[in-house]
Amino acid sequence: MSVIKTYRRDDEGALHYLEAWRDGGVFTIHEGKVGTKGSTVRKVIRNRTSHYKPTYTEYVAAFRERAAAEGYREIPEDEQSWVVLQIWTHSDDLSHPDDASAFADAAGLLDEQLGWWGVGHCDGSDVGGEPPAGSGSDGTVLNFFCPVVDVPIGVAALRRVARQLKLSQRWVIGARDPGDESEYHLAYSPRKRDREFTL
Repeated sequence: MSVIKTYRRDDEGALHYLEAWRDGGVFTIHEGKVGTKGSTVRKVIRNRTSHYKPTYTEYVAAFRERAAAEGYREIPEDEQSWVVLQIWTHSDDLSHPDDASAFADAAGLLDEQLGWWGVGHCDGSDVGGEPPAGSGSDGTVLNFFCPVVDVPIGVAALRRVARQLKLSQRWVIGARDPGDESEYHLAYSPRKRDREFTL
């Protein structure tokens, strides 16, 4: 499913999203203030039984025309920041039930939370490395990488997913500004003693 995502700032500086996608025979438009669930409108795409409806191409053209007229624009990935949910596992091979569950569920939950808040998506994950000393974990490290248009809202979304996954205190969130030269820093930890973030 390909999503067309556009954004604009209002007079107070708040960022708003206007996005659209096709899901089967339905064209969906989702809009709101970044960090909120917003509103959704679904429209039937022309088919044999609804030949009077617009085609997908016509819906896309109308959507892009509306977005441009209202000052929305797509934000290229090189202008987006990144947030990372890092999980420290109980086992090296993810055989512990909590590890297997986190690995299986995190990307989908992140995509859902970030997407419905209009702030970003989960772009993939990696596995490997050693949890930091004092983490209470003897396993490995899971990293879930998410490009976002707003770091504080992205961090809030990742914190919500960490609670859904019931990770206790075996996780942190890192963030970095746009650009290849930017370094990750610690954006959030459930433990006050943490000061650094390392991939």
